[in-house]
Amino acid sequence: MIFNKITISGKICTGKTTLLKDLQKKLNWPIFMTGKLFREYVEKNKLDLEQVEEQNDMLTKKIDYQVRDLLHDKGNLIVDGWMSGIMSANLPDVLKVLLTCDDNIRYQRFAERENINIEEAKKRVEERQLNWFKKLEKIYGRNDFLDPKNYDLIIDTSNISSDEVLKKVVEKLK
Repeated sequence: MIFNKITISGKICTGKTTLLKDLQKKLNWPIFMTGKLFREYVEKNKLDLEQVEEQNDMLTKKIDYQVRDLLHDKGNLIVDGWMSGIMSANLPDVLKVLLTCDDNIRYQRFAERENINIEEAKKRVEERQLNWFKKLEKIYGRNDFLDPKNYDLIIDTSNISSDEVLKKVVEKLK
């Protein structure tokens, strides 16, 4: 199988953005970051990122469908986003990657990234995820966004380096 696109999905702080940037450097492929678009929208409209239900359902669909359309286009692309794996279902040229990680490690990563204590990190991560999952289930009528059956490659990032994660994805591309 020859893949010319890669989607990267996973919960908060599993290493999606790190992998995206590492793949971009290694492959020199264009990237699309759904989370960046959402954060820009939240900032521009002075919303609370943890309270994603404030976001417009139409914006969520617009970005998700933009991803779907990009994945149907010709050419190389790397996409980082919660729905990117689902939006590429049944596309044989898309390598669908799911990153997983132990929750306590994810909370620690978030705490370090946001410069907050671990309890606050746990609270914010769980709240944001719960809000996202509820929102996505309401919009799409499904809740299998992170079900391994929807992915070609599942990598647990808990105890391996970003270089090892990159190596696993590059090996799968061959």
